[in-house]
Amino acid sequence: MRWRSGTFIPFFYSLVLFALSSTESVYGKASRNPSDTPNVLLIITDEHNFRTLGCYRKLLSVDQAQMWGPDCFVETPHIDRLASEGVICTRAYATSPVCSPCRAAMITGYYPHQVGVSTNNQILNEGAVTLADVLGEAGYRTGFIGKWHLAGEDKPGWSPRVNGGFEDTKFMFNRGHWKKFRLNGDQPEIAAKDNKGRPSYDLNGADETSFATDYLTDQAISFVRSTGDSPFLLVLSLPDPHGPNTVRPPYDHMYDHLRFLPPRTYGRDDLLSPRWLGEGKNHAVFRGEQMSRYFGMVKCIDDNIGRLLNVLQAEQESDSTIVLLTSDHGDLCYEHDRLNKGNPYEGSARVPLLLRYPQGDLNQAVFDSAIGTVDITPTLLGLAGCKVKREFPGRDLSSYFRGAVHEANSEIVFLRNSGLEANWVAAVDSRYKLILSVSDRPWLFDNEEDPDELFNFYQRPNTNGVVRRLAKGLQKYSLESKDPYFKNAKIIRSLNQCLQ
Repeated sequence: MRWRSGTFIPFFYSLVLFALSSTESVYGKASRNPSDTPNVLLIITDEHNFRTLGCYRKLLSVDQAQMWGPDCFVETPHIDRLASEGVICTRAYATSPVCSPCRAAMITGYYPHQVGVSTNNQILNEGAVTLADVLGEAGYRTGFIGKWHLAGEDKPGWSPRVNGGFEDTKFMFNRGHWKKFRLNGDQPEIAAKDNKGRPSYDLNGADETSFATDYLTDQAISFVRSTGDSPFLLVLSLPDPHGPNTVRPPYDHMYDHLRFLPPRTYGRDDLLSPRWLGEGKNHAVFRGEQMSRYFGMVKCIDDNIGRLLNVLQAEQESDSTIVLLTSDHGDLCYEHDRLNKGNPYEGSARVPLLLRYPQGDLNQAVFDSAIGTVDITPTLLGLAGCKVKREFPGRDLSSYFRGAVHEANSEIVFLRNSGLEANWVAAVDSRYKLILSVSDRPWLFDNEEDPDELFNFYQRPNTNGVVRRLAKGLQKYSLESKDPYFKNAKIIRSLNQCLQ
């Protein structure tokens, strides 16, 4: 069943379930029926290019699916299973495509500047209400395993004081992309050390019990197996496939046989680059072996997600667990001569987002409207049937996933750069992306005509209506969220140009 914008799909079983299981909270304090309250499993990967997943590759054109060359793809059957048993969101975006700001938006349903995390390594406002706060009050057992990155500079920062209200934080660490873990007595620690005895990103012989992805998945499995009668909220936050691009055997050489090629957007000196990208900043020299290791990290993640899904099945929790998989941002993987993230290009800002809810009729659905990571918390609360007496800036899209009709192109999501000062803001719908910046004229990308994002469609024939509609969305967002970036005179000037 393919679900495109403007299509109605009835979800009779879901409607009955949510009518029965609805809980109410002052933010909130709630009563619940445990037998009807679904578990929530949120899986977060880090710096994950959506094109590496088979379920996305099947929906892309041949050119887009073969970004790094013919037959250069990762087998991801377990993540693909989530898509086949649920819904795949094709226009999902990191609200701010850098770790901390996006994670703040994801876990609170508020924009990063509203909860004190406009850039990396800032501390989440202690008054910010999180997904864990609401579900904890509703009787959920809550746990967070893996990278948090919302408690300031501490590195690794085990069991941080500012922890978003999660109950079980033993295996929560603040930040870092560590490769090897172990227990020291009863406490986790980084097992790899440098020559001065400090925690290191080295592999240091990591294996299937100590490598980061395996180790953290093991802890998630233990959490699921130890759950009693209470429903659970579990966040498994994996630090890969973020660099350094290293992974344990056999994944380290699993894709060495592939002939990796630079993306089509690499080395295009014949085209004008947007100035919001930065002159020469982060210019990368293509290395196929780096892509091989990146693919290996993705394959290791997929195998471990398969283990976790199988345990849910064995524990008879699969049919009562909402599973949402996403990432905090993408990785350009040499597109537009860049690595990593931080800009509004697809490889940086677009993220995988898969949602499986077995009680609903979500089988093989495709959701093409725009969705932002700021929408995740209110949507998960809606799917869990928790009625919260507060307004989130993020949207509760649970009614859409239960079959509500919505107009094509009617949904717009908003992106902003990471930082304390404005560089760019963007509005994205199911086809277009409008970018306003302090350093360039407006840019308009058309995903249908130019999925590689090579050309600026701003002021081309028949685009004025699109630009005006997206600009009105940005104007409304700026007023409602009080985004300080819109105090910048250059952003305001660019917005006014688009509103004309």
